[in-house]
Amino acid sequence: MNKTFPILLLATLLSGCVTSQDEVTTAAKNQVEKNLQSISQIAWTPIQIPSTTKFTIDDTSQHLNNTLSKSAIAAFTVPANRGAITIELKSYADKTIYSPTVQIYNSKNQLIQEYASAQFKYEPAAMLENDRLVGKFTFLPPLTEKEARILVFSSPEDLTKSTTVLHPAKAYAIARSTQPPEIADPIVQHSGSKGQFSLILSSPSLANNQMLSSTPVGDHAPTIKETKGYYLNSIENAVNNGDLNKAMKLLDEAERLGIADARPTFINAVEAKK
Repeated sequence: MNKTFPILLLATLLSGCVTSQDEVTTAAKNQVEKNLQSISQIAWTPIQIPSTTKFTIDDTSQHLNNTLSKSAIAAFTVPANRGAITIELKSYADKTIYSPTVQIYNSKNQLIQEYASAQFKYEPAAMLENDRLVGKFTFLPPLTEKEARILVFSSPEDLTKSTTVLHPAKAYAIARSTQPPEIADPIVQHSGSKGQFSLILSSPSLANNQMLSSTPVGDHAPTIKETKGYYLNSIENAVNNGDLNKAMKLLDEAERLGIADARPTFINAVEAKK
């Protein structure tokens, strides 16, 4: 398997992508951070929205050792006053692969949301990207919060598992529309001490504001009306695009936020689609 991040950088340059790609460290600053026992001890690294960030987890990273995690971790803070936040995390395979779980906390280290490793899907190497586990999620921070904390870790259970990746010869045959050879696919063991990642953060409300106005978007806490509008429009669009799974996830999130019109919007969109 090829080294990933030099290739990713080349891909970014070739594509002319305007989104900045920063590299941040996950290194522990002292010995205490090498053996953390609780969430409250974690040192969080601030990153912005929107952004594309690459990072490495290795033996120098902070380690969280409790019932939740027995692994090296990555921990970030992001502004929570941008409305809904979309997270896309890619974990790249090498000789091993890091199987991530993502948890979102508020500034008091209270859990807001969890995205388990089972929600990450394997994607085979293609173009200039290596084999990877990919998770993409959208969550809405509480309107009273100014920051959200993103924790990336691997659970003790995931450390005992592995991921089967597509054999390069099969990938080559598929790309050429020929019959893949009958050979076994490689099995890549999970690691809690080594991984390479790309983290893409975006905000649908920021994107909409930037499309509607040439004025730079500053700090903007979404109103209840904006939050409601985002979810109702997103549910309707997901149904219209035939993505019922996404629509139902948005419906669940909206109802947990107390948006009463979410279910009628979903039902009306489904009826109109028939």
